Amino acid sequence: MVTMGTNRRGFALLIVMVLMAVGSALMVAAMNGSLAEDETARIGTMQRRALVGAESELWTTLTTLGAPALRVAPLGSSSSTSRSLGDMTLTVAVEKVDTSNVWIVATATIRRSGIIARHRVGMSLLIPHDTADLALHPVPQRAWAELF
Repeated sequence: MVTMGTNRRGFALLIVMVLMAVGSALMVAAMNGSLAEDETARIGTMQRRALVGAESELWTTLTTLGAPALRVAPLGSSSSTSRSLGDMTLTVAVEKVDTSNVWIVATATIRRSGIIARHRVGMSLLIPHDTADLALHPVPQRAWAELF
């Protein structure tokens, strides 16, 4: 007995090929998402390192500055220092903006594989009028500022 049927050769193969293509596309999308998260996390880590580096350099400069020298410095006088620490470049600028006010800005820049992370912080300091006081004092109301 001979049965009559439709000629469906290769129909299942076409469905399997489409499902494999969709599955491969989903796997590629998941891998790209995972790699993008790694890149975002690495950039975030570099930004945090730059912030910590700038803060540290700001406080280091604050401890090394002397009020007597700044007290006699002319208005508008400024100085700048720069140093490298591994892949981080730290720059500090100090400017006397008033007879009793000094502005310090510290910048940390990290360059790695085409990515640049930079953070800048600033602080306003008071030069004490008392000549016996040799320290600089941060301005009490929000002395520290995060600059971009």
